[in-house]
Amino acid sequence: MLLKALLIASTASATCLHGLSKFKRQEPAEGGVEVGTFGYTGLIGPLNWASLAPENEACKTGKNQSPINIDAKVALATEKPTLDIPEQPVEFENLGTTIEVIVNGTTKFGGSDFRLKQFHMHTPSEHRVNDEYFPLEVHMVHEGVTDPNSLAVISVLFQLTTDASNPLLSGLQPHLAAIATPGTKTEIESLDFASLIEHVQTTELFQYTGSLTTPPCAEGLTFLVTKQPLAIDVNTFNEIKSIVKFNSRYSQNSLGEENLVAVAGVAGTAQQFNAPVAEQPAAAAEAAPVTKGQTITITELHGKPTNVVGVVVK
Repeated sequence: MLLKALLIASTASATCLHGLSKFKRQEPAEGGVEVGTFGYTGLIGPLNWASLAPENEACKTGKNQSPINIDAKVALATEKPTLDIPEQPVEFENLGTTIEVIVNGTTKFGGSDFRLKQFHMHTPSEHRVNDEYFPLEVHMVHEGVTDPNSLAVISVLFQLTTDASNPLLSGLQPHLAAIATPGTKTEIESLDFASLIEHVQTTELFQYTGSLTTPPCAEGLTFLVTKQPLAIDVNTFNEIKSIVKFNSRYSQNSLGEENLVAVAGVAGTAQQFNAPVAEQPAAAAEAAPVTKGQTITITELHGKPTNVVGVVVK
């Protein structure tokens, strides 16, 4: 079944899942905005997220974690989503870990209907395309209409421009000062989603099954990532960056491979994971036989892959 979130926590503290029914939102008594208890530096940063709460186990053990570097192994979506975001008043909030807009809309994709609950921002981008990062990434977070456990994120990349920003960001810019402090929020009468909707419905989208990029790092959700970026002007980007600071989780391992936290835990030990070594063509090996005193790279010891330097003695 499409888009099954496998690990669901009973509560979430200012994560990418704000507003979703399976992650109950806890508003402060004074009516402000809950500020996140995780972060991106030191002991509250991504390398230690699993220590912050038991439900964050997937952050250190999951093998299909997001974000990733999108390369040739990640396929393009074979269909386009259909988005409907009516004109409406929205709430703009500073969660400490990101800034987000609470908005209602619907998206049809893969034969299922989804509700748009909110969109939030990451600076710099969390996903990379062929190793290239982008200044800004917007995550449009959805949950299933009939199955709230079904989660989907449309990820829109933004590139700097000397021209005007996309109208959605231009509409947010005048309100940034009102939410400069974590825990604050402001009302916006309406935003212009038209060009963003057109972009998502017409540009090519990368599709893969990954995870939340914040705690609890639950796996089983679908990412749709725009292949081409939208525009953000330098001044708007700098103003957003000054509020958000840095909130990008490091690129995760290739899908299906060991969690990088587990890799780091055994790095430099006998149990370490070694990068694959490219095999030399047989013809090349025959053309250049090794000689005494030559330095070579040993790729296997006692039947186990390795990558160490050796010297030929015979």
